[in-house]
Amino acid sequence: MQNNKKITELKNNLPLGGKVELSKRTGLTARTIDNIFKGKPCRMKNMMKVIKEAENIIAEYKEVIEGNTEILE
Repeated sequence: MQNNKKITELKNNLPLGGKVELSKRTGLTARTIDNIFKGKPCRMKNMMKVIKEAENIIAEYKEVIEGNTEILE
């Protein structure tokens, strides 16, 4: 159950276009990524790819956002 919470949290924190970027980076189809986010059964290897890359995308997004707020100040 804890894994489902983590996936839901990742899905909610992804920026606009995050699923498309995940698809490009992991080589998985958008449909597969949607199924993983919906909690449907999938291969552990695919789930780990999605989790790892989603974390990277969110970190990059936060870095860009924080960098832009420093420029505005």
